[in-house]
Amino acid sequence: MYSQAYTNKVKLWLKRKNIMNRAQKIARFSLIVILIALTLSVIAVGVLYFIAGLPIQRALGGFGFIGIVGLCGLSPVLFRKEKGQVEFDERDLSIHKKASLAAYTIFWFLFVLAAMIPFFVLGPKETISVKYLPAMVFGGMITVMLVQSIVTLEEYGWREKGEKS
Repeated sequence: MYSQAYTNKVKLWLKRKNIMNRAQKIARFSLIVILIALTLSVIAVGVLYFIAGLPIQRALGGFGFIGIVGLCGLSPVLFRKEKGQVEFDERDLSIHKKASLAAYTIFWFLFVLAAMIPFFVLGPKETISVKYLPAMVFGGMITVMLVQSIVTLEEYGWREKGEKS
């Protein structure tokens, strides 16, 4: 009797463990990695500027923690496709399209703002250093990944795969 109850609990735990599909796991992993990288970067810049007393140009080196976002490239390896299962159905494709549309809509809005605000603030005769261009590229990449992860998780309902049978 005890062993049957234990077996049932183990089966229930294993069923709950696989409640998220591959796209959800990748989105959750990306979201966690990006938020950790952004948090560590902000903390590092704050510590270097306010506590260590470095000038702001040197303190901005704390944004090196953004490199942690590169771990998101490991998500296809960490969350491999399971053999014999349908990987992507129509609903998953629809969610992926919505997430991509939302991500690139937000990206383009912010990209145009980042390009046009200096134009209106500084005027058409001023120049801007090219050192800001990589920040725009990496900021855009992180924006796309972050928004796509959030929308993917939102569309799936954050925890459950969706339909219950």
